[in-house]
Amino acid sequence: FQLAPEIDVSVVDDSSPDGTADVIREALAQKPEWKNRFHLIVRSKKDGRGGAIREGFRQGFESPKNYDYFIEMDCDFSHRPEAIVEGIAQLDAGKDVVLGSRYPNGTIEGWPVTRHVLSFFANTLARTLISWSIADYTNGFRFYTRRSVQELLKYEQKHKGYIYLSESLSQLLRAGMKVGTFPIFFKNRERGVSNTSLTEVKNAFTGVFQIGWEHRFGGSKKTSLPR
Repeated sequence: FQLAPEIDVSVVDDSSPDGTADVIREALAQKPEWKNRFHLIVRSKKDGRGGAIREGFRQGFESPKNYDYFIEMDCDFSHRPEAIVEGIAQLDAGKDVVLGSRYPNGTIEGWPVTRHVLSFFANTLARTLISWSIADYTNGFRFYTRRSVQELLKYEQKHKGYIYLSESLSQLLRAGMKVGTFPIFFKNRERGVSNTSLTEVKNAFTGVFQIGWEHRFGGSKKTSLPR
């Protein structure tokens, strides 16, 4: 709020056992002046990162505040709030989507070697199957115009987990959206543990082939969307 007084914040919580929702409720009780700018969305069951992203987009898109821009980021400070200014500047300059990118010139701190290797193979595969012009398909620090969010919400979601990051970017590229990038400093979380399971990793590698095929030869089913 101090960095960008014009920004509202939404947190989508899938009834996580780490007490995220309770922490936010306590903070809002102590800071009642935040209530008009901070929105807590609690869902009854875990539905994956992709489902959480789309729910946040949907509620923001339908808000009477008529937001111009949307920002997606992790709330464990792996993504630095100070970088928001750069992403918004690129949207102001005419980009439809802006990616805070760890590659090729960003910095990653605190990752084990296995995480670097997994990220390298995942992004190389996505670049090969979808578009080589994007270096980082698997990072969730992104900035969107209202038009690009509307484009995403037109399509039926096929992947609910982290692979939705690649699915959504593929849809935006196919729609002809202008994509910008800038390097970021990414710091691995210092508290808590990742909730990404081995099953989700396997599903992601399988899913990226499906996304790549659809990107080149097919299309996702469109759904109705309020204007």
